Amino acid sequence: MSYIACMTETLTVRMPAKLVRELKAKAKLAGTNASEILRQAASEYVRSTNTGVNAMQQHILARAGTWDGEISGAELLRRTRP
Repeated sequence: MSYIACMTETLTVRMPAKLVRELKAKAKLAGTNASEILRQAASEYVRSTNTGVNAMQQHILARAGTWDGEISGAELLRRTRP
């Protein structure tokens, strides 16, 4: 039997009462809880926000799909790092 430890973190957010009512109404329509609706909205916001690409992401994107050799991933990283 495997055991997976889960951590829970509580975040308190202050919102206008009107927004809370809208959030609860959306949750009721979706048949879920308000925190799930809020999590989905936050996730969509993060995906839609263009934040730019950092150096590691540029490195990965530049070399994605170019490896067809017989070397390990660690060796590949050593060879491709500037």
